[in-house]
Order: sequence, then structure tokens, then C-alpha cells
Amino acid sequence: MTFADQNLRRLPIFAALSDTERRDIASAASLRCLARGESAFSEGAQVDEFFLIVSGHVKLSRAGAHRDAVILQIEHPGEPLGPTGDAQGRRQTTTATVLRDCTLAVWPMASWSRFLLDMPGLAMGLLQVIERRLAVTQDRLIEMACLDVPRRIAHLILRLIDQAGRHEEDSIRVDFPITRQDIAALTGTTLHSASRILTHWERQRIIGGGRRELLVRNVPALVDLATARAAAPETS
Repeated sequence: MTFADQNLRRLPIFAALSDTERRDIASAASLRCLARGESAFSEGAQVDEFFLIVSGHVKLSRAGAHRDAVILQIEHPGEPLGPTGDAQGRRQTTTATVLRDCTLAVWPMASWSRFLLDMPGLAMGLLQVIERRLAVTQDRLIEMACLDVPRRIAHLILRLIDQAGRHEEDSIRVDFPITRQDIAALTGTTLHSASRILTHWERQRIIGGGRRELLVRNVPALVDLATARAAAPETS
């Protein structure tokens, strides 16, 4: 399978490149289709390819000390995976697990490294990706330091529907499977606390969807929960 340069034109990473540069990058890529639950790469594997999500969603996780893997982030279409720079010969620091059947554009790392040297605009595009990810990480750290668990979960769900929400009548569905354990890991809390809060919100018909799906039925109420000074006693 081949990758058309038109697919690159709409992505910020490649926005500063010329049409010729985009065609050269596209011609060096192949497409790889992965099913839900498969891994694009695993922590500790040698970095020999560069990945870009064309469709689908991918969870990045890392082994935790004396505990289950820690979910670092969920990446969406248009996002690169793994090291963004010239990392040839290094080891992957995360495991990339497919949350929903996805297609990846894949470049040999040797080719990607050459593009970075020859195309300054590509390096600038990747720098913007790094800056944006750093800003998101800082926001999450501030939330964990300053907000109680219900507000952290509300902020997470609002980000998810902004990134991957699909409108269904009067509701918005997160367009990939996400478990309560995932939500707990992404907000720095326990499965017990996350399940208790989400179950309470389901009873209030703020959210729905079951154990592996997430449906937001009342966005204004969720915004109120995210911005409240303190959580209600039964959800704290």
C-alpha cells in the first residue's frame, strides 16, 4: 500500500514543506493496518521506523515500577508515534497499543533522518508537535496537583470529546473504546474511585455508554463539574 502526498497537505507537521518535499516524503512511506489490541511497537524495542497515525487511535503506555503499565497519552489521526526526531539505534520508551483498528504511515528511520537533515521545515513542524505535547503534559500535572478526582475526570472527558467526539443525536460519543481503568490511569486515581464517580454520573444521566464505551449525554453539566470549586460530597 502506498501513501499519497495529499494526505500530508492537511497536517501541521508538513505545512511548511513544498509540494515536492511532501511528494518525496509520501513516496518513502508504506501503510500498515493494525487491528484493535495489536501493538505498533513495544517498550524496549529498537527504533528503526517512524510512525504517523492515518486513521484510528493509539494508546501510549510505559511500564510502571511495581505496578501496571502507566498510560501516558492517547494519540489521534495526524499524530506521530514514538520518538519524533532522529532516534535511529535507540530503544522505544513506550508501548503503542491500538485502541481501534487503525492505519499507520511508516517510514524507515534512515529515510526519516535524511528528511530531517534536508528539510528544515519538517524539523520545525515536529518541534511544534513537541511543544504542544509538553503543554498538554503540563496541563495534566497542574490538574493532578490542584484538582480533586471528579474534576480531573471531567477535564479528561471534555478533552476526549474535543479530540475524538462523534455526535449522536443529543449526545457525543468518544470514538474509541476506553475502559474505566484507562480513565483512572489517565487521571492519576484508582479504579475504585473512577468507577464510583462515573457510576454516579451515569445515574445522573451526564454520561453513559457502559464499561468500554463513553457517551456524554449532558455536556453543560460536565463543564459545570470540571469548573466547580469543589466536588459534591458524594463524588469526592
